[in-house]
Amino acid sequence: MVVNTGEINFDLIKQSKVRDLLKKHGLCSLSDLSRLQSHCFDPDDGKHYYKHLKTYLIEADINIVWNTYKTIKPEETWNGEMVSFGLMYSRKSNAVSFPGDDYSGLEGGQILFLNLNLFNNLAHLAVGHEVMAVSDEEKCIKICYLQNGASTGSQKVQLVKRGESQTEVIHETWYRSGSVIRDKFLYPLFHTWAITEFHNNVRRKAESK
Repeated sequence: MVVNTGEINFDLIKQSKVRDLLKKHGLCSLSDLSRLQSHCFDPDDGKHYYKHLKTYLIEADINIVWNTYKTIKPEETWNGEMVSFGLMYSRKSNAVSFPGDDYSGLEGGQILFLNLNLFNNLAHLAVGHEVMAVSDEEKCIKICYLQNGASTGSQKVQLVKRGESQTEVIHETWYRSGSVIRDKFLYPLFHTWAITEFHNNVRRKAESK
């Protein structure tokens, strides 16, 4: 159920790492979540970011694909062998929602907490990001990482029309964590896996319409 009163019910969060992440940072109420800040990519801050680029082709009209990205539930998109959806906080409604709850669609100010299954269940990692902007005109989604997370930076998902019934999805990520090993070797591997699960879930739904 959607919760917009007071404390977060941790019993509704199935992933232990997501529960641990929230408790570690003292995120136990809607008021706590409302004070979260995101740390986006800033090309002028003088520090090096890594860039990751991946493209996908969806066999469907761009308007159908865009509508699918905006309306598909987070537990459907973030659902695979690696990634699972924990909960979402909406700044607009000041409410928390869980898998199975009603979903009004993708919009700025939504903070999502996800669980990453690494090395075939040998390790799990909880992460969070915020949807910063959803542009119907540009058919673009902008996402930033939460402060105090393992990585900082931004993601941009851009849709481009290709032919009468094809859509190219361009997913650009700018990131850094302070660890060369993580940034050069681990992040690209696991990030590719995670976003590929995400986009494939959208692709299957869009192509079935």
